[in-house]
Amino acid sequence: MNGPLIDGKQSASVVCTDRGLQYGDGLFETISCRDGRARWLELHFERLRSGLGRLRLVFDMFEELRAEIQGLASGHERCLVKVIVTRGAATRRGYAPAGDEKPTRIVSRHPWPTANISADGFRVGISSVRLGSNPLLAGLKHLNRLEQVLAQMACQESGLSEVLMLSTMQHVIGGSMSNVFFANEHGLMTPELRDCGVEGVMRRLVLRAAADLGLGVQIRAISVEEVALAREAFFTNVRLGLQSAHWLDGRQLHSDAFAQRLQRQIDATPG
Repeated sequence: MNGPLIDGKQSASVVCTDRGLQYGDGLFETISCRDGRARWLELHFERLRSGLGRLRLVFDMFEELRAEIQGLASGHERCLVKVIVTRGAATRRGYAPAGDEKPTRIVSRHPWPTANISADGFRVGISSVRLGSNPLLAGLKHLNRLEQVLAQMACQESGLSEVLMLSTMQHVIGGSMSNVFFANEHGLMTPELRDCGVEGVMRRLVLRAAADLGLGVQIRAISVEEVALAREAFFTNVRLGLQSAHWLDGRQLHSDAFAQRLQRQIDATPG
């Protein structure tokens, strides 16, 4: 398989009436693949199933999807496979689905990206783009990503590796493409994602690894003032793994002890 695959067939186009294109009506997963196999696939499927249920999007092609993902990963030492599931082509005009749509699944393989790290390390700033609060969509990896698009454009223009995004309530939520953990004298903490943000697969793995190591992690609202006092910060997604910040909002950080310990625990766990 070379892909991309649309409903199991090699193709590079969807119909213009697809609700994923029209309204962002769908979900996606980005899957890390190594040595010809998809990593943590069950966690990706678990999140996808949860999101489909919350969007009331009926999709039952998981075995076909699994085969397509593994087929695209096969023979590649390292790559990313992206999965998109939309509600499918609209059968009537308007936001409300008719209920007789047939879901569209899109699976594509991408080369492993080069890390965006400057000569003096992984630099993180604070984005001026705010994440709108919507508990109905919080945690989901849905197709509406304009806030992240704007944040990433500004991030690149500033020469940063990543940016922290805040909610309209001025609480830290995560990076533009990642979740975030901080460490201070009291231990580890990560933002709660009750109102916005994405519950990443790597975030789940970090929380699991921390529990296995007996490390407590506070999941709560985090203010910008607390970020200024953090001794360590690391960002997580399936591509970055656990990426320590070397510079955070202009301040140099020297510790990566928690990130290193947790990464070793995750690497030692089959996935």
